[in-house]
Amino acid sequence: MACLQHPDRDQPVYLLAHHTVGRRQGVADTRITLPEISGIHAAIQWTGSHWIIRDVSRNGTWVNGQQLIPAKNQQLQLGDKITFGRATNPEWKVENLDPPENLLIDLETGEATTLESYHLLPDEHDPIASLHFNPTNGVWIYEFLDCEENSDNAKVVSHGARVDCARNSWQLFLGNSQGTTTELSLKNLCIADFRLRYTVSHHEEHVQLQLVKDDMKQDLPARSHNYLLLYLARARISDIKRGVDPADQGWVAVDLATRELGITINHLNTQIFRARKQIADSLPDAIDTSQLVERRAYEMRLGCTQLDIFKGSQREELEASTGEYPLVKEPAQESDLTPA
Repeated sequence: MACLQHPDRDQPVYLLAHHTVGRRQGVADTRITLPEISGIHAAIQWTGSHWIIRDVSRNGTWVNGQQLIPAKNQQLQLGDKITFGRATNPEWKVENLDPPENLLIDLETGEATTLESYHLLPDEHDPIASLHFNPTNGVWIYEFLDCEENSDNAKVVSHGARVDCARNSWQLFLGNSQGTTTELSLKNLCIADFRLRYTVSHHEEHVQLQLVKDDMKQDLPARSHNYLLLYLARARISDIKRGVDPADQGWVAVDLATRELGITINHLNTQIFRARKQIADSLPDAIDTSQLVERRAYEMRLGCTQLDIFKGSQREELEASTGEYPLVKEPAQESDLTPA
């Protein structure tokens, strides 16, 4: 977490990939109100391999007592002491020169946590909301666990936004101007672009999931939330085979799903978030998982349509007598004890 130590405060000043220092409110990323400070006084920038500083002011910038040549880049070193406007002004010490990161900064303690591409809040053990990056449109989404669709369920949040969850509050710090580091081959992909292949044990104690696209195959370990995805996949396949209109395929009432799976609504919603996170973690920052499970008032469905289910080496088929898949309640899996 690249940062400078503020001369008058205990908390560090974390650096954006392109960070400006100056007097102009609302423009400079770090504001110094001394009269000799220019509107934009200096710029600190990550080059991809190191940090540089550049003076763009009227009155000068000093590093370790040496005045910088105006508009010329100088590489920063750990421990450097920077002064702005005058050589005798308070010193800003370079405390860390790691690459820029996206952070959640606790507003009470000042503690900074590295932000994952899919982050569960307030923690992974008992989540009630998620903060995740959508690579298809380059924005961060804050979404509460909620079985009903409503206007407050999810919202776009930007750099500097306050994020409140339970009794905790954070500030969103997007230090990486790229948003994420994305492999070009996976850029702008949604989970719906992948084929989901389920491998189910005979008594359905274990459900493994494989994501397939072109020549890429990504195996996900068995988790209890895979059974929820299997349940929704069976509903979608059943409607596909019956020729139901695509807009109406696979929708299952939430109360029916919880009753048949033997879980609570809170448990169901937690499993949806953990499933999204597991996929996001397996393909870091590469795909949008928000459509994994689509929701509308009191109903949900799997957002993917390319689906295969295997028991052993045999593809699972509908039961001819009922036109439906046999239902087995969600198994208790040891893997559920480990957060996804």
